[in-house]
Amino acid sequence: MSGPLAMKLLQYADLSSTDMALVDDLVDTEIRTVKAGGDLVREGDHIHFLKIVLDGWGCRYKLLENGSRQIVAFLLPGDLCNPVFPVAGTIDHSIGAIDKMHCALVLSDAVELVRTQSPRIRLALGIEGTATLAIQREWTRNVAARSARQRIGHLFCEIAHRLRAIGVATSDGFDSPLTQIHLAEATGLSTVHVNRVIQDLRARDLIHWQGGRITMPDPAALEAYCHFRPTYLQFGR
Repeated sequence: MSGPLAMKLLQYADLSSTDMALVDDLVDTEIRTVKAGGDLVREGDHIHFLKIVLDGWGCRYKLLENGSRQIVAFLLPGDLCNPVFPVAGTIDHSIGAIDKMHCALVLSDAVELVRTQSPRIRLALGIEGTATLAIQREWTRNVAARSARQRIGHLFCEIAHRLRAIGVATSDGFDSPLTQIHLAEATGLSTVHVNRVIQDLRARDLIHWQGGRITMPDPAALEAYCHFRPTYLQFGR
């Protein structure tokens, strides 16, 4: 079975078996391991490699002046931690590991070689960048315009679709290292409020959270409730 990046790019373009092998070879390189709670990069660091999540979950975050943290994106297996062609300078946010995370460190020259060898991979990487920007816009709308219940429900729907794309989620749920603290930091809510929302969604039989498993008994009902439309993820183009 191909790795998560190849599986993800397959959602964006009709990659051949040769294309998939090229992508898998691309990430067969130096690996960086980050323990849960550690940082892959910190705000102000210089960017030297394209970093790709191979397994584990991470997050982009910004620290506020009072020391609190705002999570601005979750990074899942197959996700690119920074642009394919990073500009010179420093990164404007930090990337942390939610659980133990392994990332491939890929040189930009290696990416360019693969893009040159396969127009389909070049197309898929371009769509991946478009999808990343679209997800960021949707997160902004989520925090700014949706109710607390819809924020968390929408986030779970998005994660489920992203994990299904790489073959690590079932039709009705997924395993997750997230805590209510992570959800609070990602949705602009307090942990007390998040707990109340989870209880309410459970009472509505929309979400069940048991240990590290998040189950959606009726995914279509949850998507309708939080007005989730997966088109912004760009899958199946």
